Order: sequence, then C-alpha cells, then structure tokens
Amino acid sequence: MNEFVRNPEWKSITVKAIVLQVMLAVIIFFYMSYQVSQINKAVVNQNAALIGYVLKQAPQLENEIIHFITQGAQENEIVEGKRSLAQYAYKEDMPVNDQPVLSDNALPMKTAAQVLLYSIPLLLLLGWEYRKIFNKIRTITFAAEQVVEHQFDQPLPENDEGDFGALGRNFNAMAERLHNSLRQLQQEKMFLRNLLSDISHQLKTPLAILIVFNENLLNDPHMKEEMRTKFLDRGRQQLERMEWLIISLLKLARVEAGAITFLIERVRVREMIDHAVHSLRMLSEQRKQKIHIHGGEDMYVWADEEWLTEALINLIKNALEHTPLEGGIDVILEKNSLFQTVIIRDQGEGISPEDLPHIFERFYRGRRTTKPQSLGIGLSLSKSIIEEQGGMITVVSQLGLGTEFRVSFNKWDSGGSLQ
Repeated sequence: MNEFVRNPEWKSITVKAIVLQVMLAVIIFFYMSYQVSQINKAVVNQNAALIGYVLKQAPQLENEIIHFITQGAQENEIVEGKRSLAQYAYKEDMPVNDQPVLSDNALPMKTAAQVLLYSIPLLLLLGWEYRKIFNKIRTITFAAEQVVEHQFDQPLPENDEGDFGALGRNFNAMAERLHNSLRQLQQEKMFLRNLLSDISHQLKTPLAILIVFNENLLNDPHMKEEMRTKFLDRGRQQLERMEWLIISLLKLARVEAGAITFLIERVRVREMIDHAVHSLRMLSEQRKQKIHIHGGEDMYVWADEEWLTEALINLIKNALEHTPLEGGIDVILEKNSLFQTVIIRDQGEGISPEDLPHIFERFYRGRRTTKPQSLGIGLSLSKSIIEEQGGMITVVSQLGLGTEFRVSFNKWDSGGSLQ
C-alpha cells in the first residue's frame, strides 16, 4: 500500500488498469444482457411454438400446459419429461450447439473474443507505462556514465515523487560527494606539490650557507679558532632553522591534510596560557619583555589541549618577536554569551593594510617586516590548528600601535550544553 501511495508509476498503472477493468465490466454487462435477452426471446418463441402446436391438437389442455410454462413444473413431471426427451438424445449434457435455443448465439466464443480484445489495450497500457519507466532508467544510466567520465553537470530530477525521486536525490548526493572527493584529491595533490616546492625553496638558502661554511672549514686548515667557532655557530643556527622549518611544515601538512585526530576534551584555558608563557620564558627574558595575563580563571573550552597550546605558543611568540625590547604584551581571557575568547595584544610596529589579508598564508612575509629571518609558517600553522578544532582566529592591527589576535571558541560544549 505504501508503494502505491508513494510511487506515481504504480498509481498511474493501477488507475488506468482499473479504468480499463471497469470499461470491460460495463461492456460485458451490456453484452451479456443483450445475449440473455436474445436467449429469453428464443426460449419464449420455442415455448410459444410448442404451446401453439399442442393446443392446436388438444385445446382442452390449455390451462394445464400454460401452468407449466408460467409457473414451472413439479419435480416428478420434470423427471418424466427428461426420460421421454432422452430417447431423442435431448439431454442436459448434450453439446450447446445441439440446443436450438443457443445454437445461433455462440456465447462462449464471443465472450472469449471480448476478453482477448480487452488484453490488447491492457498490453498497450503496460507498454506505455513501462516505456516511461525505462526512459527514467536510461536517464539514470546516462547520468551514471557521465559521473564515470567525471562530468557532474547532469543531475537527476529531485522533485519527483516515489522511489525514482528518492533515487535521484541519493544519486545526486553520491555524485556530489564523489565530486568533492575528486576535488579534494586534486587540492591535496596541489598542496603536496606546493609543499615540496616550498620546502625546496626554503631549504635552498640554509643549505647553500652550510656548504660554504663547510668548504671554508675544509679548505683552510690554518683558520683561526675564533673564525672556526664563528662558522660552526652559524652552521648550528642554520641547522636549527632547517629543523624547525621541517618540523613546522610537517605539522602544517598533517593538519591541513586532515591526518590528525584531535583529542577534544574540556580544558582550562588559563592553564594552557600559563604553559605557553612558561615555554617562552627564555625568549621573553632575553628581550626583557613582560607578558601580562588577565582573567580567565574559570574559562574552559572544548579542544585538543596539546595542539591548541602549540597554536597559542606560536601567537605569543609572534607577539614577542614584534614587540620592542623591554616592552610587554597582554593576554586577555574574556567570555560572553556566545564565545570564549583569548586576546593576544602586542605593542609592535603593526601590520600594514595591504599585508593584513595575507598574514595567515604559508611563507608570506610582510613588505615592511623587521624580521628578515621570519619564514611565515607559525601563523599559518596556528590558524589551521584553531579552525580544524572548530575555533576561529581574527586579527586587527594599526601601524605604529601594535597588533591584536583574537582566538574564539563557541561557548557551547561538544554535547550541546552551555559550559
């Protein structure tokens, strides 16, 4: 019953078949009525001829004979009559064609012919309806062939009722997922190509420097110890730079490729900030800078503590590097009805308006940057980590006044309840 209600094909075939059945029933009704009328006339004529002949021979039997015709006979009279007629092969089981009353009607043959003729429009109806069904199947087959050929611009109709409509919606959803998967694979291939290009470009300079240092050390056996130590120290710096670059690029690649499963749990934000500040204590002490933390004693977010801490370390480290010596930065933890937010504000040179839209791009360095050794990876990595965990990061800056990063997470926890 559900299929009949849901599928227009079933409804169309069923309704048309019922209409044909009703038409056949009406035709057979009138035809059978006509045939019965003809048989009735033949019986009346036969009885009239019989009565006429008998009364012509014996008029005094009129009342008795008329009674048999109009009122029916007794059982014993019927039996006696059958016995007499049987002598002349006139019996109940004789062929219908031997019955004078029915010999001219051919009722069974005509009825069979009508049923046969009825099957012709029924077959035409089924052929027409199934032609429409097979047209839909051919449309689905063509759409599937297009998907195999990576052509996704031939969607199936989604507004049809019934199973074909559901098939169209599911097919389009499947095609869209395949399209997205192929697009994602293409993006990943592009990302890998760009990553390899970036790595080779960024490693080229420190490798060249190391080669020069190594050649100088090898070719000058009488080099002063002070100069040798200087070369070795610079070589160590280049190696450390290469190590940090490779580790950061691998982390960034894993995050952007979705190869990391974040362990989302309820973590205390103040503890993460304290951990990040402690990790950067040596850098801040070297530059005689102060980090001031404000608020957030009871502030929690749902995130991966280890990865989010790394993102915060990168942001605070960036603020320290762009703040003047003996300056300070502020880390402010605030919350409202919707978001938990970490604000990292420095007193640095600020970011120019033309550079601001690009600061989260990998290897981007501002035109006015005061850090020639900056590789432009830390901010890109932080942004990827934060956004992959459902957070968002924004930045505002003014030249000469400093920069402010805002990291926000939804105040609602992973179970949908208020934190």
